[in-house]
Amino acid sequence: MRTTIYYNKIQLKLLGLLFTILLFHWSNAQSNLPMKDTSVIDKQTDCLKEREQIITAYKNKDYNKVQELASNYLKNSPYDYEICYLLAQTEYFLKKWSKAITYFKIALDFGYNVAESKYNIACCYALQGNSELAFKWLNDAINDHPSYYYQWMEDSDLSNLANNQNYLNKLSHYNRDAVTRHSKWLADIEFFNERMRQFHFNLFENITEKDWDDEINKLEDKIGSLKDHEIVVELMKIAAKVGDGHTVVAPPVSGDIIFHRAPFLTHLFDDGLYIINAKNSHSDLLGAKVLKIDDMPINEVANKVQTVISHDNQFGIKWLLPLALNMPELLNALKITQNKIEYKLEVEKDGNIRTLNIVCNDELTSDFLESWLYGFYTEKGWSKMSIKKTPTSQTRLEDPYWFEYLPEDQLVVFHYNQVQTSPEESESEFTHRLTEFVSNNKVKALIVDLRSNEGGDNTIYQPILNGIISNEKINKKGKLFVFIGRRTFSAGMCFATELEKSTNAIFVGEPTGSSPNFVGESGGVFQLPYSEIWINASNLFWQNSYAFDKRKFISPQVFVKDSFRDYYEGVDSCLEVVKQMVQGKGD
Repeated sequence: MRTTIYYNKIQLKLLGLLFTILLFHWSNAQSNLPMKDTSVIDKQTDCLKEREQIITAYKNKDYNKVQELASNYLKNSPYDYEICYLLAQTEYFLKKWSKAITYFKIALDFGYNVAESKYNIACCYALQGNSELAFKWLNDAINDHPSYYYQWMEDSDLSNLANNQNYLNKLSHYNRDAVTRHSKWLADIEFFNERMRQFHFNLFENITEKDWDDEINKLEDKIGSLKDHEIVVELMKIAAKVGDGHTVVAPPVSGDIIFHRAPFLTHLFDDGLYIINAKNSHSDLLGAKVLKIDDMPINEVANKVQTVISHDNQFGIKWLLPLALNMPELLNALKITQNKIEYKLEVEKDGNIRTLNIVCNDELTSDFLESWLYGFYTEKGWSKMSIKKTPTSQTRLEDPYWFEYLPEDQLVVFHYNQVQTSPEESESEFTHRLTEFVSNNKVKALIVDLRSNEGGDNTIYQPILNGIISNEKINKKGKLFVFIGRRTFSAGMCFATELEKSTNAIFVGEPTGSSPNFVGESGGVFQLPYSEIWINASNLFWQNSYAFDKRKFISPQVFVKDSFRDYYEGVDSCLEVVKQMVQGKGD
């Protein structure tokens, strides 16, 4: 109910008089206020100029000038941790170790460059000859930033620690006197246990400490009964139980233990496991569906193999299963095959079922692993399955980012394959070109394709993200689509989560291979001293979504199956779905 208020003339005059009195008193009060002190603003402006001068002097390595300017500047701006850190580094370069330590500790108290500050404090103490304090600070730095674990041994500042057997054993502890096979493996397993506990962000999030200890003890007890490749696979199993996709025992590609690979590669479609790449000597297998390995049905094989695959969720397993199946030593260690590098393979092609003997003579290489993971595997002497046409999403996979225009459908497809900077064009330059094109042409929708984006450096995609968010033409429901899938992982996953949180995008495809918030990073890399196996322990937590977001993946609003038939026909089903969704819409 609305009430109407009526005023008579006397009431209106009284209201006007009251307003005049109030205005008079307010004016008097204002006139009695002190004049604004412009000198405060001038000082703040001078501080900003002085700050820029300090940074410029530091870049020019004019350390005496930095020392003079920064000492003055911090009297007025004592909480500027960046300048405090620059002054600490300056004092270090001027060999003023005590002063450097003081300022590094201030930066540390402010939470700025924590691991770096601790490491630099250790260097300063070492240069002062105080090995005990140097050891303490270095150990703390390694705990915060595992990459220092190997770096410090090459740092001349810390040579007094590296040359002292006592400190060397404390910082890099393992049995250096192991001679027998058993004692070497025992030393490696203990080293694995200690480094995982030291480097991993939260080792016991998905496995209890008791269960972890039981797994380590059981493996140590079985050393004598296991072959070398079987011990490696047991370590893979333990790493997989940690429950994140970045904590991984890498298959060995050098040293005395080298894994091999099959003469073909598969892809797990929703309707089966198919061979899509093969050595020319096995090209007749291209397009064949895998039914059995050594008489074991492929579903049972997959169930066994997934126990060694480090993953964030079930779709990460789906992505990495074909790679694991490619390694005969892994199949043998899991009791799937009888022989180490040889097995029977049953396949079906064109309605015919046949069994053949597979011998895996080729050694696994780091180049192969990298190219397979990033999706652009090619090799001389190998062939790819012939398909009717190649979708553009399967081209230019080595390019971090590129876009194309589909004039008939008035769609722009932005292929974001890696979160890496292109040598030809920075993220900012690319974003400007992309958004200018979208704004100045007939564009019904923008598609961001993240299906091949396994990650990279998540500190560099901000210009691209900002460009998409701020473009009013396409940041609308029905105008922005994001393609996701099992290979959307790591920094690619971070970017997908940012788009979900900050745009009006519709997600299309498969669920992602990782979760919105996840433990990851490759900063916890270490190598077992005797077997030379490389391992990574995830050492950082990435909160890209809200703190309470416990989802295992981003689910698409429009789920699209990954079928072998579409692959053979060269159909990009996600793209076809979006074409239908925007049909008839204006730009």
